[in-house]
Amino acid sequence: MKHIIFFLSSLALVLTARTESEQSVSVSQPDTKTYTHDGKRITEHTLQIKELIAESGPKTFKTAIFVANRIPKMEDKMSEFEDLVTGRVTDLGFQVFSKEVIADSLRQFDPTIAGTARPANSLDTKLSEQSSAVHLAQGLGADYLLIVSLSSIGTRSNAVNAYGLNRITQDTTLRFTYKILDGQTGASITAGADKVVYSAVQSENSVEKSDDIPNELMDQAADRIAQDLQTKIADNRITEIAPAAALANVRIEIEAADLVIPDVRVEKDNTVHISEGRLAVHPLNATVELDGVAVGTAPGTIHIKPGFSKLRVTRDGYSTWERTINATDGLVLTVALELSPEGYARWKDATDFLNALKNGATLTDAQAEELRGRAKMLEQSGYKVDTKDAPATNIFR
Repeated sequence: MKHIIFFLSSLALVLTARTESEQSVSVSQPDTKTYTHDGKRITEHTLQIKELIAESGPKTFKTAIFVANRIPKMEDKMSEFEDLVTGRVTDLGFQVFSKEVIADSLRQFDPTIAGTARPANSLDTKLSEQSSAVHLAQGLGADYLLIVSLSSIGTRSNAVNAYGLNRITQDTTLRFTYKILDGQTGASITAGADKVVYSAVQSENSVEKSDDIPNELMDQAADRIAQDLQTKIADNRITEIAPAAALANVRIEIEAADLVIPDVRVEKDNTVHISEGRLAVHPLNATVELDGVAVGTAPGTIHIKPGFSKLRVTRDGYSTWERTINATDGLVLTVALELSPEGYARWKDATDFLNALKNGATLTDAQAEELRGRAKMLEQSGYKVDTKDAPATNIFR
């Protein structure tokens, strides 16, 4: 019994001595040995104890930072404020993707995410403010997003003139918010809102004037954000990120809205035959953007996270196609692009040779070859003519 109590006491001592680490103790099956000593039969049970200690170390958070600004007169200070916040939170365990890394990945991140007025209750508004950042963070491999927003700045003056005292106190207040988002889902993990104040006092004998007030306020705001996050880390408020959900395969087909050409055939004797049928025309290699990030070309298949995303399809000469979609695996989207005014003018110039053809006309060999060459040039300019039901004599086959 004494041996058992000693073993348990020793085991407890080993565990309590490691308060700053993660412990794991492995105990093997007892090794039993029986022998005779001084005429007595003795049985010993020995436990082999192996202590496995994994040092936990400080938590780290792989994070992409985005600074949104709602104060027009401070637009040119956003890079500085981002650097201040990054400098404060890095020592807390945040491995922050810098603005340069984000810019290199996206080329040009939309600066109007928080600065342009949009309908407050619009679903597209919510997605454009957050989904682009989430999708970009996924592309960078970030587990978290830190989104900081400067909300407003204002000044209030309080004049005191009594008992021979003439003094004006001017308070400049900067309000800001921040939120930590799950880099996979975009769900908010923790958030905060606060304000910092810079006070300047003026009297008959003392006047304070400074153009450094916005810088001082941003410095205070960065400190306040870091202090708040430090408290939340200590309270385990920043939870572990769940594994990413399986991506959905979404097929995107492209067609040109109401864009057709006549079914022109050149028979063996070089006679032109213009059928009453029409052939559909499809644009080739449109650019596909998902939540503001280019992810591929269409027609083709893209691999995206399930759920709501903002899809944008663009091609030179066509109006931009943009929709909010609910991505599910196996979804097939047919995108009908419309010619822009400039695109229509180019299309008209490229197809004028078809309008000049006369049904039943007989061409020379050179003219027939030129006609087929111009048809090929039209296709090489970025159009695909649907000839699956057209006969072999069609000029686009």
